[in-house]
Amino acid sequence: MPRPSKCRKVSGLPASTCFKPAGIPLCELEEETLSLDGLEAIRLADVEGLGMEEAAARMGVSRHTFGRILAKAHEAVGLALVRGNALRVEGGHIRMAPPEEPSAALRNTMSEDTLIAVPSNTPGGLDASPSAHFGHCDMYTIARVQNGEIVDVKTVPNNGHEHGNCLAPVQELAAQGVKALAAGGMGMRPLAAMHAAGMHVYYTAGLATVGEVIRAYAAGKLVEFGEDQLCKGNCGHHH
Repeated sequence: MPRPSKCRKVSGLPASTCFKPAGIPLCELEEETLSLDGLEAIRLADVEGLGMEEAAARMGVSRHTFGRILAKAHEAVGLALVRGNALRVEGGHIRMAPPEEPSAALRNTMSEDTLIAVPSNTPGGLDASPSAHFGHCDMYTIARVQNGEIVDVKTVPNNGHEHGNCLAPVQELAAQGVKALAAGGMGMRPLAAMHAAGMHVYYTAGLATVGEVIRAYAAGKLVEFGEDQLCKGNCGHHH
């Protein structure tokens, strides 16, 4: 039996997961697939201009493995361009590279006036239970945290829930000025959209109430949301 592939470290998820020729509906196009580790290899080698040794070390793989990942990624991009196919970014054996200090970014915001949102079950608020999934929640509880203290709380409805649009809530929360979000689960698309909007995303880690989640955030105890918490297609969410 072949050995299982070692997980490759990636620094983040893409802001966009599908690229296609202009003017042609996606349903009419064939697709090429660029893996997430392949995208990371392109970023390191072609965008940052790193040498093979350093790029391989960043991903936690051998130079030979990095070369294979990069070659396959270049092939996928090349086929999409030459054949006029769509390019979808998904899959791959990855794990999110942890920040050097998991709570460093969080601690930097504690001296500021920061808004954090938590997907919540009805009726929302600090005593409500967190929703298990970002896109399927009833509403979002938004708290203002200042110098580690909760100074204001409000709720907003999840308008994207009825229409199955998981990106609409991201846009709404960004418009509200939310800079951090804590969730128990979500798909790759909304997570990537939050990163693109400049939001820090944290994992609720099974805490019982919204208030507990926000107090853990204020204390710098939440960890960054990573690949292990992404929905794998069994939560009723379409990526």
